[in-house]
Amino acid sequence: MNNNRIIELPDYGRLMVVSDLHGNLKDYKRYLRLWNKEDPNCHIVFIGDLIHAMDGQDGSVEIIEDALFKSQEYSNYHCLLGNHEWAHIINKDIYKNGRNLKEEFEILVSHKKGYMEPSLTNYIRFFKSMPYFLKTSNGLFISHTGPSKNITSQADFYLMCRDDHNSSSLYGFLWNRYAMGFDKYTTDDIDKFLNIINCKFMIVGHTVVDSGYKIIGNQMVLSSSFFTSFKSYLDIDLSKEYKSMDDLIEDIKLLNG
Repeated sequence: MNNNRIIELPDYGRLMVVSDLHGNLKDYKRYLRLWNKEDPNCHIVFIGDLIHAMDGQDGSVEIIEDALFKSQEYSNYHCLLGNHEWAHIINKDIYKNGRNLKEEFEILVSHKKGYMEPSLTNYIRFFKSMPYFLKTSNGLFISHTGPSKNITSQADFYLMCRDDHNSSSLYGFLWNRYAMGFDKYTTDDIDKFLNIINCKFMIVGHTVVDSGYKIIGNQMVLSSSFFTSFKSYLDIDLSKEYKSMDDLIEDIKLLNG
């Protein structure tokens, strides 16, 4: 099915998977140097939360400016929607440690660009265009987080992909965490969802993992930059057959290794 909310990659080439940069421009540039942009079969995907620094210098504007350019120039460069981009789409304040990160981003845009509009409008238009998911022919499903418990059939899934950004099902793929609080999901939820969409394994970000990655049943939680001692990314062979999570673990690499 052709849907601009779902990127579908073929059974050849490579895919770099990078999670949650949160305005870390230095790490963003380091990951780009590892990506062969001139090879159309070498893909890179940032799986949400490019923006909103939690500490230190905030390079969110510079990252978004570059992401805007590369998304238009390179068919092998991809950015998925994260909950921090989503907050600007629906005009929802998002707080961390008492700080309003949405408001801070707007101030940052005004400071660095010299004006709020039309820059912010342009960025929000870009956020709205971001795909939600990426699927590979060898059975991998990639999203910011999730799954959403609201998805009980393929019809539910594709309906969500046609819905607006206020969908409660989409919310689950942007905010849910494994076995934590109201928005928790379980390993059974992961397996049920993977069965619905005919995939083997799920790759997400969103939750900080100090070891760089964490295995939760058939899901891998990846931490590539933000608050982790081991900045991890995946270098996936799209022609490889993944029979177990161990096969996927073999493709983890360290940015600072």
